[in-house]
Amino acid sequence: MIPGVFFDGRSSHAIHVDVWRDGDSLKWRGPSREYAVSLVVVEPSARVIGVPFVLHLPDGAHIQVDHDLLPADWFADSHRLERVVDWLERRWPAALIGIFVVVTTLGALFEFGLPWGADRLAMNMPHALEVSMGRQSLAVLEGRALLPTRLSLDRRQHLQAIFQHFADRLTGMPPVQIRFYASPLLGANAFALPDGSVVFTDALVRALPDDQAFIAVTAHELGHQAHHHMLRLVLRSSGVVIVGSMLMGDVASIGGLASGIPIFLLDSHYLRAFEEDADSFAFNALASQGIDPAAFVRAIQALERVRPEVGRGDGLRYLSSHPLTAERIARANAASRAFQLAHAGH
Repeated sequence: MIPGVFFDGRSSHAIHVDVWRDGDSLKWRGPSREYAVSLVVVEPSARVIGVPFVLHLPDGAHIQVDHDLLPADWFADSHRLERVVDWLERRWPAALIGIFVVVTTLGALFEFGLPWGADRLAMNMPHALEVSMGRQSLAVLEGRALLPTRLSLDRRQHLQAIFQHFADRLTGMPPVQIRFYASPLLGANAFALPDGSVVFTDALVRALPDDQAFIAVTAHELGHQAHHHMLRLVLRSSGVVIVGSMLMGDVASIGGLASGIPIFLLDSHYLRAFEEDADSFAFNALASQGIDPAAFVRAIQALERVRPEVGRGDGLRYLSSHPLTAERIARANAASRAFQLAHAGH
């Protein structure tokens, strides 16, 4: 027999009772009467440390008993998993293991799960939504970080023509267009937006020594575009949105992430793996159109001359946010040697 508190389901009045099991019946006795019901109609709650154990009765009434006083054999077939959890909660080694498992699981989720989810979402996002996000981002930058270009019309038309000729000959590329801006804030810079816009600043155009170096930078940015790097980077940093969107199937709700793209352009860097992907794309794209990847080296070296921080890996702007410049030059030179070897017999 154990003490309990009985609520009749019709009022909040609590009645202190004694509770016991008699064969297949549950019985309890209060100050004035005795009650009995079959055990099969009683629904016991799960055991939770610090929470009263509740026996739910058929007519809406219930009995609360102390968590640790209810005999384990009264409802042996109920809440088996919860009983295991209750047993584990009472043992500190199990609690420490549980903490370790939770921390490890969360670490794996943020290190691998969320990036994987972000990448799948970026690769399967409707193109119309990408276009909308890119346009919103450009609208935020224009008049602030991006000002009207000061390049001559002839220069812009020439670069537009060679850009379009190069981009149109790349297999599988979505529609892209080039835009020119003056930008004292960004300096010599280029970046690709999700809508297919490839932005070049006047300072970057002036720093590049020739058309092939310009195309080399173009190829790199088109690599970011082809692999959805900017969108993947923003989504990876918005894990809650990713998880919610994937679980609820509401992809349109992530359109508001467009406001985060300008922040990443100004304050963040691509991941090293993304840079290597874009470089590899550029080397292959250049070689496929008969351009020696050595043009990529000339582009980096030209930027180093106008911006010494590029070689040091300092700063927040183009190629300064592309770390390990020496390694990139080495990869470009290796691609150049392969290109020259392939064309040696031609």
